[in-house]
Amino acid sequence: MSRYQELFFVCTHRRSEDNPKGCCGGRGAEEVVDAMKGWVHAQGLKEKVRVVNSGCLNCCDRGVTVVGFSAEEGAPQTWYTGVTPNEVESLLHSHIVEKTPYSELVELF
Repeated sequence: MSRYQELFFVCTHRRSEDNPKGCCGGRGAEEVVDAMKGWVHAQGLKEKVRVVNSGCLNCCDRGVTVVGFSAEEGAPQTWYTGVTPNEVESLLHSHIVEKTPYSELVELF
């Protein structure tokens, strides 16, 4: 069992600039990671929520990709695409506090 209640993987993968698929790293992924970590720390959730850089999650053509995992038994993973630093607070509040996926950015496969 993880010591964290929530775990978020943020794709920070970089491809060459001429790659037609693009890459999350080139679309502001580092800023998304910083914003997420800042929100987690400001809320006093550092011991319960972990935000980590990830390699390619194969959704780069959709913008910065974040996958959220909950330690709650049976909870599904939630995929978010097109995440920007401006949406981080709403995404995390919805996902962590309200325990509801932030529907504006949910990616269904």
